[in-house]
Amino acid sequence: MRKIQQEIFGYFKDMFKQNNMVKRIVISFFSIIIMGLGISLFSVSGFGVDPFTSMNMSVAATLNIRFGTYQMIVNGMILLYVILVAHRGLVGIGTVFNMIGCGYACEFFQNMFQPFAEQNYTMAVRIPLLIIGLVTLCFACSLFFTANVGVGPYDAVGFMLSRGIKLSHKWVRVLTDVTVILIGLAVSGGLSAIFSGNFSEIKNIGFGTIITAFCMGPLVNVFNKTVSAKILKTNYEKIAKEALVYFVKDAEMLSFSENAMFVITK
Repeated sequence: MRKIQQEIFGYFKDMFKQNNMVKRIVISFFSIIIMGLGISLFSVSGFGVDPFTSMNMSVAATLNIRFGTYQMIVNGMILLYVILVAHRGLVGIGTVFNMIGCGYACEFFQNMFQPFAEQNYTMAVRIPLLIIGLVTLCFACSLFFTANVGVGPYDAVGFMLSRGIKLSHKWVRVLTDVTVILIGLAVSGGLSAIFSGNFSEIKNIGFGTIITAFCMGPLVNVFNKTVSAKILKTNYEKIAKEALVYFVKDAEMLSFSENAMFVITK
C-alpha cells in the first residue's frame, strides 16, 4: 500500500511540473467525451468497433451489466497493475479520465443515437455514421495524445509487454488486439457463428474494426499537425518520441504515424 501511495504522489508531482497543465487537463477531459461520441457512432453504424471496445461490449452484454461499468472495472484492474510495475510516465490524470469516462460517454451517446439508427438502418445512413465516427474518434485521440497527461490503460499494457518480452510495440499491439477480439468472439458466441457460417450473428466486429487498424494512424497524424498541436502550441512529434523512449526499446525506429494509432483511449 505504501508503494502505491508513493507512486500516486510521484504521478501528481511529475504531472504539475509540465507546462500549460490546466489547459491540457481540460482538453484531455473533453477529448474523452468526444472519444465516446466517436466510438458510439462506430457502434450504431453496425460495422463494428475497435478491438478492446468490442471485447468489453461483448463481455458486458454476456454478463448483463452496463458497458460503461464493465469497461471502468477492466480499466481499473489494468491501471492497478500498471501502477505497480510500470514507469510512472505511462499514467496521468488523462489515464483516469479514460478509465472512468470513455465507456460511460460511449454508452450515453449510443443510447441517444441507437433509436434513430434502428429506424433508418440503411447503407445511406450507416456509411455516413461510420465515416463521421472515424473522423470524430481520430480527432479525439489526437487531442488526448497531444495533451500528454497519460495514456489509456489498455495502451499502457502494450508498452509494458513490449518492454518485457523485447518485441516491437507494433507487433505486441497486433497480438493484444487479436487476443481481445478472440475473447470477445468466444464469450458472445461469435466463434461458433464463424465455424457454422452464420457471420450475421457476429457482434461488435466488422469492417469498422479493420478501418481502425489501417486508417486511424494517418488521420490522427493529420489532426495532430493541423489542429491539436496548434491548440496546445506544442511539438507533438517530440511528445511521441519522449513518451515512447521510456517504454519501447526500439522507439527511435518507429515513425509517429505508426504509433499514433496505438495511443487510443478505450
